Amino acid sequence: MLKVNKLTKEFKSGDYKIAAVKDISLYIPNSIFSTIMGRSGSGKSTLLSLLGALDKPTSGTIEVDGQNITSFGESKLIKYRRNKIGFIFQNYNLIPNLTALENVILPMEFVGVGLKNKKERAEDLLLRVGLSKKIRP
Repeated sequence: MLKVNKLTKEFKSGDYKIAAVKDISLYIPNSIFSTIMGRSGSGKSTLLSLLGALDKPTSGTIEVDGQNITSFGESKLIKYRRNKIGFIFQNYNLIPNLTALENVILPMEFVGVGLKNKKERAEDLLLRVGLSKKIRP
């Protein structure tokens, strides 16, 4: 469950404050697929950075599965991002000298997944998105 209450993120530009996200409130229950849409510059990326705990809000709260992540300290935020959040960036952010399988395995290195489990999980994830080692005729 995701609950956002009066979320605001401001940036300073000289003497001015610019509100990239202003007074956003929303509720998304578990198992619901949602989309964030808007014009260029409307605050979509800033909102996603806040929800993913990559940035801190100026004010407001973000609650995920009953936990207020805006109150987390840095070490708890690291665990939250590692265990609860996944991003697919517009510019992929793949490591070019690694195979697709190795790129998928890499984040699992940081959470202590065993070698056999990492490989099986990565192969399953690649298969789910239509990528496999098999060559199709």
